[in-house]
Amino acid sequence: MLVAVAMLVGAIVPVQTAINTRFRQSVGSPIGATFISFILAVAASSIIAAIATHTLVPDLALVASEPWWVWLGGFMGVMFIAGNIVLFPELGAVQTTILPILGQVLMGLLVDATGLFRYPQTPVGPLRLLGALIVLIGIAMVLEVGRGVPLHGTARGSRAWALRAFGVLMGMGSATQTAVNGYLGKVLHSPIQAGQISLAVGLIVLLVLVVVLPAPRAAVASGVAPGPWWMWLGGLLGAVFVFGGATLSPILGTGTTVIGSLVGMIICGQLLESFGIGGGKKGLPTPFRLAGLAIVLVGVAMVRLL
Repeated sequence: MLVAVAMLVGAIVPVQTAINTRFRQSVGSPIGATFISFILAVAASSIIAAIATHTLVPDLALVASEPWWVWLGGFMGVMFIAGNIVLFPELGAVQTTILPILGQVLMGLLVDATGLFRYPQTPVGPLRLLGALIVLIGIAMVLEVGRGVPLHGTARGSRAWALRAFGVLMGMGSATQTAVNGYLGKVLHSPIQAGQISLAVGLIVLLVLVVVLPAPRAAVASGVAPGPWWMWLGGLLGAVFVFGGATLSPILGTGTTVIGSLVGMIICGQLLESFGIGGGKKGLPTPFRLAGLAIVLVGVAMVRLL
């Protein structure tokens, strides 16, 4: 049952991205939409943290005594959420979901091999490297490289490949956020408070961007155009995702939680694209592409569990 819950937590990511993409249409700016979404996420996270820990504000003095990189989670969270809003209409739901997985795998191996963020060094043996290669092969199959099959989304040519590279970079940032928040959770003795700080830092970063950049500032100042009620749910889902992972990891273990979450992400992303939900082009996957999705999961399992 808990593995099924982990799958539902993973399914939040493509759903949140589709919701935030619709919210962007009403706000007029990806950064502006992310800023408002983060306001809602911080409010939701503060309520959840207050209920779970009986403390509204974490011990910031304790956090300030730690290395500078403990604050990186918020920056990486902003890049991931805003990046998803940009990529979703251009690449489609499946590519937006699948490409960051390669970045997560690469960054995870780097953290294990080097002991970044004070994590214990873990040998990266041939089987784990083979798993990373299998992930890359699976992603190439999902993209149907060399087969001449049109992909969903609007981006083509060099722009599409630049966006795909950014998707991998987003995944590396997401893995960095996970590692940093994991360390911060140990410092605070509360993964929930670590997630709360990460969201709050992201909100501060977005506030600076909104103040400095003309387009997001104008979009936020002009208000949110009317739209469906569910477009406001992105921030709440973001908070649930952060806390869901933090709660399940100690119970199921990090590897099982990650695998379950990725299964939910991939299945939900494919369903959204198959039905054209979220503004993407509607279309069923080819058998070759479905095989690629399965191969990605096998590779991720090798990297995480071997």
